Amino acid sequence: MKNAWKGLIVGALTGMVGGSAMDMASGARRKVTQVMENAVDVVENAVDKAPSVAKAATHKAADLIHDADVPAKVRDAAVQVGDSEAAGKAKIIVGQVAAGLGH
Repeated sequence: MKNAWKGLIVGALTGMVGGSAMDMASGARRKVTQVMENAVDVVENAVDKAPSVAKAATHKAADLIHDADVPAKVRDAAVQVGDSEAAGKAKIIVGQVAAGLGH
């Protein structure tokens, strides 16, 4: 009987430690799941708003350039950049991304 009590105490302590570790792991898993769900929501909201934000920024920049009192050469250069092949490719890619997002 001397060793039975020792076995009961050791078993209780190891059971308590094992159970606590399992509870902590389960709690951590739930917390990680919650954080990931929140992150997905944030990303989805950002993706939904990105095309409209980019469009608004483009319009604002165009208005500022149009209203600015800059020499004609600068305006001509801005028009040439806007009409360039790189700008055309960028417009196509942005259009494809927006179409892929359902916009």
